[in-house]
Amino acid sequence: MTNTYQTFCLPAAYSSRPINEVASNLEGIFGLGWKDYFIHFGAIEPKKNLGRLVEAYLSSGSRRPLVVVGGRGWLEADETALMRRILAEDGGENGRIKLYEYLSQSTLIDLIRGARALLFPSLYEGFGLPVLEAMALGTAVLTSRSGALPEVAGNAAVMVEAEDTDAIKEGIRALDADDDLIDALSCRGEGQAAKFSAEAYAKRLRDLYSKLD
Repeated sequence: MTNTYQTFCLPAAYSSRPINEVASNLEGIFGLGWKDYFIHFGAIEPKKNLGRLVEAYLSSGSRRPLVVVGGRGWLEADETALMRRILAEDGGENGRIKLYEYLSQSTLIDLIRGARALLFPSLYEGFGLPVLEAMALGTAVLTSRSGALPEVAGNAAVMVEAEDTDAIKEGIRALDADDDLIDALSCRGEGQAAKFSAEAYAKRLRDLYSKLD
């Protein structure tokens, strides 16, 4: 059996826009500073582990906002209700947590690029595209040791146990305080993401088919 892995694609028109332009958009539209907030994106559903993530974030003491971008997914009712309650307790629109259901691809890519780190301690992923997309855009990543995520993230992310809220909290604290860690993960992440590029995927397919000749 040969695993060719999944690939991903980010439109160059969005992913290569000048940083000053992206930073200006983030400040003007969302009131967010460049590399001064955390992000989580993906469908809102139980496997995304949002309850523990938010609990860990709130107890971490970080003053950087947490931006959550996600439409409603499978069995989302309890997760959505939880997020709405947490947002209300956190101060609503004036709180540290910002929730957006749908954004254009260009806006989402801006938000990923501008984030200090992606927080993605999922309980299970069959692959984990958000991790690779964040890495490819130069954003540090915190993710879990569950499912396919360790294989996808390699040594380019802060790895935590998905069900350990304290471990997630400590990971957030490390990312919040350590600029050198952020820089190192950003550098390693771009290299890790390149292993799953369209070009790398095509090479794996060619190598596979060459063995069948």
